[in-house]
Amino acid sequence: MYRPLAAVLCLALAASGCALEPFRSGKPGASSGQGAPQGGSAPVLASPPVITPPGPGEEPVIAAPPPAGLPRDRPRVPAATLGPASKALVGQAQAQRKKGDLPGATVTLERALRIEPNNPLLWVEMGRLRMDQRDYAQAEGMGRKALAMSVGDDRTQSSAWQLIADSLKARGKNTQAQEALEHAKALSPL
Repeated sequence: MYRPLAAVLCLALAASGCALEPFRSGKPGASSGQGAPQGGSAPVLASPPVITPPGPGEEPVIAAPPPAGLPRDRPRVPAATLGPASKALVGQAQAQRKKGDLPGATVTLERALRIEPNNPLLWVEMGRLRMDQRDYAQAEGMGRKALAMSVGDDRTQSSAWQLIADSLKARGKNTQAQEALEHAKALSPL
């Protein structure tokens, strides 16, 4: 019953120019996260070839897809910025921190986070405040959250790694702190 359907699918794929690699045997569900299973039983679909339309009197150019498993360049994104309301609140919070009003600065930054919850700069700022409050574990967590939110933004990621390094160092985890600091230096603009 399933063989005729499989034959029809194979013919349709072949006619459309797509390729289907055979199933691989091994542990079910094992995957590298980039579409190429490592010993998993999931099918591996090859990328379709890239076809460049021909110009007048030219033959079409068919380029092979990039090889699977090679690391891809990270997409670059614009540097994170604060909106006007958040910028004003961060300025207010920084002034409160300088005066020693850490609880007031916390409330102010929480207001900014309600406005822009996905802004990694606010999470770094909140992490710095947690460092001032000697809550180093939370500071690290906020740095890691900012790190996850700022993929492709080297400057913000560098700030997040610096925050993580500072929190690890404050807790005596010097080896891990040094590794985090190296990440920060590698990402910092020259």
